[in-house]
Formats: sequence, structure tokens, C-alpha cells
Amino acid sequence: MTRFSSPISALVICMNEADMIGQCLESIDFCAEIIIVDSGSTDGTVACVESYIAKGYPIRLLHNAWPGFPRQRQFALDHASQPWCLAIEADEAVDGTLRQSIIAVTQPGSDAVDGWYIRRRDKLKGYGYAHRWVLHNRLLRLFRRDKATMDLSLRVHESFEVPGETRTIDSGVLLHRREVTVAEDLARANTYSSLKVATLVEKGKKPGLVRLVLSPLGNFLKFYLAKRYFLCGRHGFVYSMSVMIYSFATEAKLYEASQDNDPA
Repeated sequence: MTRFSSPISALVICMNEADMIGQCLESIDFCAEIIIVDSGSTDGTVACVESYIAKGYPIRLLHNAWPGFPRQRQFALDHASQPWCLAIEADEAVDGTLRQSIIAVTQPGSDAVDGWYIRRRDKLKGYGYAHRWVLHNRLLRLFRRDKATMDLSLRVHESFEVPGETRTIDSGVLLHRREVTVAEDLARANTYSSLKVATLVEKGKKPGLVRLVLSPLGNFLKFYLAKRYFLCGRHGFVYSMSVMIYSFATEAKLYEASQDNDPA
């Protein structure tokens, strides 16, 4: 399979990713089209992308002021032209095995699957990529362009939705190359939990004492034991605790919002 020949539009949204986006682009050089939507980078990201355009990469560089995650991803999808789309972050890269798997399932004449889940292998600060026996998160990232929709009411944890048949690519992973510090993870948990709660409040979601007590613990056990992050030693424990903290922050903020909105 030659470069830039698979019938795929890669979708990348970015801002200030000059140190990451190059490796991302090199890992998706099998895609016939690469849509990059930049929301105002000031660190050289645009210059880096333009250098790949000069090398012949089939990149469409678009600029769009930040409207939130779902609308920015929808903006990218609206400009895609290939039958398949691959949603990928600037700090991710397709490994060699996944590359071959994606090429295989997107060839003309492939079966009627409309979307594919891909496993993502996170990089833990001080440890490296999570142990190979960890049950990496599955994300719907590869889908037929004309089948995908985006729930624009969400503020965070958005994902393209595909109503047809979906399966999981078993061979290969997305490498999430960013090493997040504890401080960065806690800051993100605070920001994302607020965004999630705003959406939940809009949808009329009510807090629950059981969820407030059990959801954080349940999420910790899910990641540390069920997903086997204990195999990553103390780094896996810290990662699982960060998931627990995010879960607690979400439930506690939802309870707080219900109190603030209580007319009594």
C-alpha cells in the first residue's frame, strides 16, 4: 500500500501542538486526506503543519475559532471528503500494526461494518506506555463518513456516534504519547468535571447519594483491578486514583449544583 492511498480522511483538531503533531502526521501518511483544524496556535504548530504540506502530505489546514470540542470535531467532519474518517488527536500516533489493520478494513469491498473501535495505550509519566496486558480503553475512532453524527449538546467526552454495526480492531493500538503530570491531571479533572456537570444539569440529571459514595470507588476498582493498571505499579495506582478523583468531582459538583438551584 503506497502512501496517501487509503480512502480515509484523518480528522485532527489542535491548538499549540508543535512538539507533538509531526509524529502524528507521520503515523497517518496512509490516509488520502488529512483535515487539520487549528483554533489559534501561537507556538509554531501552523508552521510545522505547513512544512508537511510542503513535503507533499495531503493536508487541508483550516482555521476555526474554538467553539467547544463537539462543534470543532463536527467542523472537521463537515470538510472531509473520503468514504472513511479516522479521528485522531495531535498527541496520538498510529502504531505499525494498527496501520495495517486500518488499511485492511477500509479497502473497497470490505464488509458492512460502519464503525471501528480502536484501543488506545496511554503513556504514564515516569513509567512509559501502560503495560501490554492492561485492558486499554476502546474508542470509536474509525467510521464511515456518511454514517457518523456528533451530539452537539455535550461539552466534553464527546464521540462520534455510528448507528450501524460496529466492531473492535483487535490488532494494534493508538499510542497516546503525552505524559501528564499529577498537577495537569488534577487541573484537567477539575475543568472536565465542571463541563460534564453543566451538560448533566441541562439534561435534568439529578444527584444521587449512592453514586456520590460508590461511583468514585467503583471507577478506581474498574481501572486498577479490572483494567489491570496494577501491573504499572505505583504509576498505575496514581492513574487509577486520578480517575477516582474525576468521578468524585463530577458527582460532588452535580450535588452542589442541585443545591444551588433548589428554590428552598
